[in-house]
Amino acid sequence: MINIYDNVNAVATDLRETAQYKTLRDAVEALNGNAEAKAVFQRFQQAQMEINQSMQAGQEPAPEQVAAWQEIAGQMDKHDALKTMMEAEQAVNQLLMEINNIITKPIAELYGQD
Repeated sequence: MINIYDNVNAVATDLRETAQYKTLRDAVEALNGNAEAKAVFQRFQQAQMEINQSMQAGQEPAPEQVAAWQEIAGQMDKHDALKTMMEAEQAVNQLLMEINNIITKPIAELYGQD
């Protein structure tokens, strides 16, 4: 019997060796070395979490929440370290989507969605 978790753990180990992961790791380290950019990112994460909590509770985010999030997002554009990290994060997310498509292909095939 195959232990699928061993294979998934191997993929997680391999992920750490990809160019996308290494680029993100370096970008996060650079962000952590820039106190101002890191503070903006932390405020962005907090604002985003509050909006997500509202939506998960079945509520529309308050206009003030959305405005605060947009204002912080605008501040993020002023920091190269943040822009670099977000681009690197996007590349990792793309890789993860591709991996997910490969992993779920047998399920899609069952439903004739190949």
